[in-house]
Amino acid sequence: MIPDDTLLQPTRLELNPAGCPFSSRYGDVYASRDGAGAQARHVFLAGNDLPARWADARRFVIVELGFGLGVNFLATWQAWRDDARRPHRLHFVSIEKHPLPAEEMARAAPPEYSALAAELAARWPLPLPGMHRIEFDGGLVVLTLAFGDARVLCQRLVAGADAFYLDGFAPARNPQMWTAALLKSLARLARPGATLATWSVASAVRDALVASGFDVNLREGFGHKREMLTARFAPRWKVRRHEPPAPYEGERRALIVGAGLAGCATAYALAKRGWQVTLIEREAEPASAASALPAGLLHPQLAADDNVLVRLTRAGFLSSLNLLSALTKDEVSWWRAPGMFQQVPDARRAAALRAWLDRAGWPPQYAQWRRAVEVARDIGLQPRHDGVWFGRAAVVSAPHWCRAMLAACGDLVDVRCGASAMRIERAGAQWRVMTATDSYLAPVVVVASSLDAPQLLGSRNLYVRAVGGRIALVSLDAQLLAASAGDGYVAPSLFGGVVAGATYEADAPDAESASAQESNLGRLRRLFAEAPSAKLNTGFAAARCVARDRLPFAGAVVDEQAVPRNGGHLIDLPRRSGLFCLFALASRGLTLAPLLAEHVAAQIEGEPSPIEIDLAAAVDPGRYVLRSLRAIQESSRAIP
Repeated sequence: MIPDDTLLQPTRLELNPAGCPFSSRYGDVYASRDGAGAQARHVFLAGNDLPARWADARRFVIVELGFGLGVNFLATWQAWRDDARRPHRLHFVSIEKHPLPAEEMARAAPPEYSALAAELAARWPLPLPGMHRIEFDGGLVVLTLAFGDARVLCQRLVAGADAFYLDGFAPARNPQMWTAALLKSLARLARPGATLATWSVASAVRDALVASGFDVNLREGFGHKREMLTARFAPRWKVRRHEPPAPYEGERRALIVGAGLAGCATAYALAKRGWQVTLIEREAEPASAASALPAGLLHPQLAADDNVLVRLTRAGFLSSLNLLSALTKDEVSWWRAPGMFQQVPDARRAAALRAWLDRAGWPPQYAQWRRAVEVARDIGLQPRHDGVWFGRAAVVSAPHWCRAMLAACGDLVDVRCGASAMRIERAGAQWRVMTATDSYLAPVVVVASSLDAPQLLGSRNLYVRAVGGRIALVSLDAQLLAASAGDGYVAPSLFGGVVAGATYEADAPDAESASAQESNLGRLRRLFAEAPSAKLNTGFAAARCVARDRLPFAGAVVDEQAVPRNGGHLIDLPRRSGLFCLFALASRGLTLAPLLAEHVAAQIEGEPSPIEIDLAAAVDPGRYVLRSLRAIQESSRAIP
């Protein structure tokens, strides 16, 4: 089970007798009684010499401890809007263990920021642990909310920070937010010359920052506080083994091999950052093969230990829903969110999940335990077992989604179909992708070509295999309102009838295989207490690309020829500059493609990643290289 200190603890807004926003948990106010907006401008913006320090920058990254009422973000966002020399892209990363409801936070905003607060409240995420990314002003202002304990999440951030805001409750009231270990973790994130500001001048805070490599100064404080603290990262000795991600300063032009879900999502992620992208696809049109799935389920996983896969699919599910909503302002026919019921027939697992949901206190809009008889009215048919209801789960047409992403890119993406990539090679400072008839050059290449990717990358450690699968398109004699899953799944189709599946086969799939399609009908029947009459109409078949551990490969490609024998960590592995990959999404393409495309784009640009460091490690293309190294090291130690 998960330790208590990692659980999210949402709160409600309280007011003290003077009418100031107050936390009874910590016995402290959220902001200075002299004015939250003015404090944000004086302490955090001016304390970091903003906006002067971000003038004309391509990007600027701020990391904050303690989002609270969000006033510091609102003040920074407004300053960005008002500045003619603002950075092209502003990243604001903030950690908060006790998120407030959106409407209460908006109500507490200073009057000068009320319009921005309303925008923030409209996009406010569900109170779920982990990272939540929200984009404003056409994606140029990016808010990454990390919900959870700062002591845990600050160690998990993948970011290079230009400025820090320290705005937890007072050290005497909330000492966990000001520990020496937590402040030292900031040094891992700080870019050279990064600045820091806080209203706290406690000697323990000053000493911890100095020990972490910051030069500390005192300035005139705000309101009734006589002093405040500012600092600059300028270590006099080496305080870290590795530098944080460096910003990309080269030509923004990329080649992407493969125009399925992974490739189209990566093209979209780069195009919105202003990149010119050429998509190279061997088939006659984008979204072929497995990405031609006419109707698939978009849903998260759930387990009582909240493991890596559960956290990854939670983040991916929420990211995919956000992107679908952003791409479709009007009603569309190619996706909808009727919800999904995950049946849990195993009594022991059911008891563990129920206990975990009760303990976690997650919002019912995301996941809630429900009895089969209760959920029957939402599904239209009664499931066979009790289970978990995911009220926002969606049915999505993958090819329509790919086309929508490409359409949103406009002329920043050039799609070259019928071009099969045969070789990738270094060409000076660029990469060359060779096809049978052409060659393409760019400083950055992303390989998203599924089963062909390991060979194209020349890797001996990107292990994948083809797993065939097929779904059945079926007519029922009953109306199915929402999806249900257990041993297989059934969902309302987007274009009439229902979808039932899916098989897992070692051989190449054949959509018309009568025995396999009968197995899908069997899955459908086993999901319901009283099986409806079903008529098979047609089917869809494709081969999934599956890694050995069933997790994708996403990120910078390892230079396997240069790997040292004594490398012990992923961060120590040498990478092939400008070469990235995203593939092996298995049966989770709808859930993971947009999130991991953002992760790859963030690696390329040197931006904060939308996923935590342990999730990034779980999908790192170098993970099997590292395992091989460790196996060799263990063997060497075993030899007498």
